[in-house]
Amino acid sequence: MSRESAIALMVLLLIPLSNFAVYGQSEFDSAAMGLQMPTVEITPTSGQPGTEIEIKVTDMPSAPDDIDPRIEFFIYLPFVSAIGSNVPQNCEGETCFALYSFDEVGENKFAPKTLTFTLFSTTNPEPVVEAGDWKSVCDLKINDKTIERYGQTCTDKDQPIGDYEIKFGWGIQTSELYDVRETLTYTVLEKEFIPQQIQQDEDEFVIEQFEEGLISESEFKERLAELGYDPEEIRQAQALIGKLEHQKGFQTPLKGPITVQGTDFELTYGISGGVINQVFPDTETHSLIVQIDSISNGTLAIKLPREVIDAKFGEEDDNFFVVIDGLEVDFDETKTGNERTVTIDFPQGTEEIEIIGTSVVPEFGAITILILIVSIFSAIFVSKSKLGLFPKI
Repeated sequence: MSRESAIALMVLLLIPLSNFAVYGQSEFDSAAMGLQMPTVEITPTSGQPGTEIEIKVTDMPSAPDDIDPRIEFFIYLPFVSAIGSNVPQNCEGETCFALYSFDEVGENKFAPKTLTFTLFSTTNPEPVVEAGDWKSVCDLKINDKTIERYGQTCTDKDQPIGDYEIKFGWGIQTSELYDVRETLTYTVLEKEFIPQQIQQDEDEFVIEQFEEGLISESEFKERLAELGYDPEEIRQAQALIGKLEHQKGFQTPLKGPITVQGTDFELTYGISGGVINQVFPDTETHSLIVQIDSISNGTLAIKLPREVIDAKFGEEDDNFFVVIDGLEVDFDETKTGNERTVTIDFPQGTEEIEIIGTSVVPEFGAITILILIVSIFSAIFVSKSKLGLFPKI
């Protein structure tokens, strides 16, 4: 090898590999590459926890040809990281995600986009379950399509006060090259607690009158219909106060007891936000199924004798599993030697709560089976007597 060749090789070895970055660049200057910025607006620019925010991104200029095919347009949203959570991608230590993907950039598909979400607040409406997913006002949506769900986090705590920088810029996917081009500031203000005037709605007044027996059922239905209630909503209002035909004699909230269908056992319970229709065992899944009518978010507390349902791992107590309309949920529990009491919060619209253990009472209890056996033998005895099969005394 010649002296000149050896020197050239040494120079190449001394050049850091990081200088050979994407498309031969170690820094990302999106403006120099011809990437321009859209029009960005945020409404409002300040507010207390629980404020709904709208960000509009419009008029994005076309991207130049022959650029890195992994280039995307990012937005940095700092609100989630302020409470200790994260969203899918991280840009230089900041919470972000691609607003226009590399596919959209490569094909110059820059349709206007509107982002909406609500700041976290303990006074936000409670999340509900829809189609197996939690839905909350805090969920991040782009053009009305949900891309990030926050569930109970929406109401767990208030958004910390202070200034939040919402940043927009270009970046190259799977690299550490980002170029922030525009920053908007949103100020979270101190939360104000405004006393709300307590005023009874007209429909609540009608329901209360019917519950206390001051108006007839026909007048109750007629007045709710005049207020815009449809037949199903009227039925649900009746269910809430225990006035359906199968609920007669009970008051709301119900205290039980209610019979476990197909058995001799009765369960004591309390419920708000709905009523229990029936309870029955499922021996195949070792579970107890509680079917309810719920017209609002509510809570079910139910005492479960261990001879009805239990959960064991060997000789030790194991945990129940509680499933609401197919979705597993958390619950509270207290125990004694003879029974376990579970307290379950359920969302509006819940129809079925399933409590799953390791053993459950069969559909026919011991007393029921004994009565059945006695009945069968009695029938046989009578039949044989009529046929003269027993000697006359």
